[in-house]
Amino acid sequence: MIANLNTHTQSHSLGLAAGVVMLACGTVLKAEPATPIAPNIGLKEVGPDKVTWRGGFWGKRLDIHQKTTIPHVLDNLERRHHFDNFDVAAKVVAGEKPVRSDVVPGDAASPLEGDPSREEPSDTPATNGGKSAERGIVGNHAYDSDAHKGLEGACHALSLQHDPALKKRVSGIVDRIVAAQRKDGYMISYYTAKEPENRWSNLRLNHEMYCAGHFFELAVAHNQLTGSTKALDAAKRFADHIDGIFGPGKRYDVGGHQEIELALIKLYRATGEQRYLDLCRFLLDERGHAHGSERRPFTDVPPRVVPKRKPGETMQEFRPRKWSTRNGRMQDHKPLLAQTEAVGHAVRAGYTYAAMADIARFSDAPEYAEAVRTLWQDVVSRKMYLTGGLGTAQYADEGFGDPYFLPNKTYCESCASVASVFWQHRMCLMDGDAKYADVMELTLFNSALSGISLTGDSFFYQNPLESRNGATRTPWIGLACCPTNFARFIPQVGGYMYATQKDDILVNLFAASDANVVMDDGRKVGIRQETDFPWDGKVKLTVTPENSGKFSLNLRIPSWATGQPLPGDLYRFVKGESAPVTLTVNGETVGATPQADGYVHLDRSWKSGDVIELTLPMEPRRVLSHDKVIGNKGKVALMRGPVIYCLEGTDHPELDLSRLSLPRDAALKAERRPDLLGGVTVLTGTALDTDGKPVRLTAVPYHAWSNREKGPMTLWIDQPEAPASPGAKD
Repeated sequence: MIANLNTHTQSHSLGLAAGVVMLACGTVLKAEPATPIAPNIGLKEVGPDKVTWRGGFWGKRLDIHQKTTIPHVLDNLERRHHFDNFDVAAKVVAGEKPVRSDVVPGDAASPLEGDPSREEPSDTPATNGGKSAERGIVGNHAYDSDAHKGLEGACHALSLQHDPALKKRVSGIVDRIVAAQRKDGYMISYYTAKEPENRWSNLRLNHEMYCAGHFFELAVAHNQLTGSTKALDAAKRFADHIDGIFGPGKRYDVGGHQEIELALIKLYRATGEQRYLDLCRFLLDERGHAHGSERRPFTDVPPRVVPKRKPGETMQEFRPRKWSTRNGRMQDHKPLLAQTEAVGHAVRAGYTYAAMADIARFSDAPEYAEAVRTLWQDVVSRKMYLTGGLGTAQYADEGFGDPYFLPNKTYCESCASVASVFWQHRMCLMDGDAKYADVMELTLFNSALSGISLTGDSFFYQNPLESRNGATRTPWIGLACCPTNFARFIPQVGGYMYATQKDDILVNLFAASDANVVMDDGRKVGIRQETDFPWDGKVKLTVTPENSGKFSLNLRIPSWATGQPLPGDLYRFVKGESAPVTLTVNGETVGATPQADGYVHLDRSWKSGDVIELTLPMEPRRVLSHDKVIGNKGKVALMRGPVIYCLEGTDHPELDLSRLSLPRDAALKAERRPDLLGGVTVLTGTALDTDGKPVRLTAVPYHAWSNREKGPMTLWIDQPEAPASPGAKD
């Protein structure tokens, strides 16, 4: 079957051309692979390698990421034998007998859905280029995925900053991984070396498709970085192996942890092989069916009722260990096109929804576009935290809870925020609507960064919005999905800034940077942003087209700048005036009211040196929750621009944060503190303690909490009852 498929697939040249990418932080010489296949509908992304950070918020993060996070992640993956597992598997592939399997204490003994806060021991000896392959397989069947994500992150970082030593290190590890591929294309070290008889035996729990997907993403990133097809060819062989087993007329089944779906689309775009897009569509279509030798609906397997987690009850107090495959945890309880509510594991859901948006863009699948819009509306209107965090674990599934069930002592897995950014970006590319970029921006500046320390070398798995005793990020997490997700996520942020469609360039994010945008007709446009966003609302954009000409530059006007914290009514600002958005082009004022899609369309003839100046209002604002969010009644949150704020005990010694209150008429002031938390803007004002006495209040960005002394934290603050007045609501 695979041979026949190979003869009918279109060939896609990966011819290499020498290219030079000039960056402020160095010059990267690399061979460029062919341009990825464009979508059938929607917009084209402008890749992160086309954006150069020029200091500012993200420039600092990327510098720390390059110098600290990437080596820290790779070192820990080596120390915990993730890469050694491939050496063990390679020996088996070469014909040697499997050796005994060892377990790193505190790691493989923990179930995949076990206690993620437990750190692995730090005294596990490091390896040296695979010389400890005699050790045997270490860890669990998901171990490979963390290795792939860490290396993918290194590839993305290398595409932005020149580092010959890191590039050599990555190349050496990729060689070790590819050496572990079996002749039939299969390449998961755990099952190759330890349980070969159990390959593809339990798709719900064994994470084989999940590991495969992460390898495909690594392979595409490696090819984009180096031009080499070494990893990409291995990914094709593995994908062909999977395609030979699963699909129409073969085995009808899907993996329990989604990820391969969106990875297959990346592989299709990099290779031009239609069968990878078709396999993605099959795996999406097959969800929610009774699996076997044909596609048939569930008819006789009722969903199991799972006890609910009570408000205020911690995961330790409520942790049932068994789930039904039909309770929605894996989004496999009904066909995706029939799902109207987001349920189950939030990370898996985010990856699935991202793939649904992609299949709508790259395949003839408008029904998936409509279905994923419905799911997006459910999440944003009823199930998302103000920080952009997802997942309450109400049902002990690391997933979504009931509508409006948003307790502040919550789960909000870091990977769920990363998955949400992937999803929101793809939704924006699918529909060209700024509301998706609004959610993406909020998540980026809040829940997606709270899981990693400002120093870039310690991590949270969970991201609560309230902590009575505080928390400390750990240098590593036994279940390493989050540290490795951060490794690959942060270098890609530049790729979320711009998008193109015909004669339009969309500006989705604001950051100090230079971008080289190529439009659909090949025209090249340089865009420089000068700004201290998100601490300052002034953004200066200098447009430098290669040749003067007419096109539309569409600026997103954030919902928070026009009166809504987010799209929908889940959160709202307390009534109050805000400064207007102002916009000039070459010094002349133009209208700043966005069109229905959330963008101001500056459609004109552009010449080199044209300047746009955008000023966004940055007053501190108070935010209220929907009345159905019971835990936030009588409370307010603080927001300035896209940044959500919290209170930490270290700024309020000897005060009970849970009993502080913020009077409705208390003035709030923004104060720039370059000496604090790497340079942030704090909010200050006067609150009342438990005795009603005035005390100084200092709120810091939520993403920066727990980077000083351990202590309590709260995001939602009590607000005293307002004096009775006719018609008063807030």
